[in-house]
Amino acid sequence: MERTMLVLGAGSGTGAAVARRFGREGFHVAVVGRRAEPLEALVADLATEDIAATAFPADLTDDDSVGRLLETVATSLPPIDAVYYGPSSPVTFTAARVLTAAEADRYWALLVRPLIQIVVTVLPGMLERGHGTILAAIGGTGTRAMPEMSGPGPAAAAARNYLQGLHSELAPRGIYVGLLTIGALILGSEMAALTSSGDSPFPTVEAAALADDLWDMSTVVDTFEKFVPEDSPFRP
Repeated sequence: MERTMLVLGAGSGTGAAVARRFGREGFHVAVVGRRAEPLEALVADLATEDIAATAFPADLTDDDSVGRLLETVATSLPPIDAVYYGPSSPVTFTAARVLTAAEADRYWALLVRPLIQIVVTVLPGMLERGHGTILAAIGGTGTRAMPEMSGPGPAAAAARNYLQGLHSELAPRGIYVGLLTIGALILGSEMAALTSSGDSPFPTVEAAALADDLWDMSTVVDTFEKFVPEDSPFRP
């Protein structure tokens, strides 16, 4: 059966690697990001590997934009059988003592609200078919707070809580929900580019390796969460 993998946050880095990894497994990949140009470049690059992909520019922080996106994908591509949620944005860590409600709202609008809207929309089809995969990635501060490193952490923690609940509820119904928690700099990412290797206490990881981890999680389905690296200081 033809099937679609919806990759949200696919402009570059981990999202692009996930699109490539799942595309090699036969998924038609719907790549979603804010800007059309990098998405079209990714689609063209995937085509050289005989991977079918379609670009869908969308603002994930806008409910109407997300609704239109999901409707367009549903009417133009095979059924959505897998979702990867990993939108990226410039991250500026903020000390918890000075974090404002407005800053917290911005991260909630990117990391939590659209995730719930997307799951609510695609889940009925997965339940009807009796199978499906929902994957996401967050930074390590979503599991363990560090001094001077608040900002995205509270919203990431909420997303983790939501996904963990889904994992327990949906596993008996044939749907796998998994989370990759990353405590490393992703080579090629904006954050890695802004941080010289000598300045960072964190290890580095290739986006392709993270995509392999997500694929393995989706096929083994024996655990909710994987930490990268395994000895991550962000383990709770």
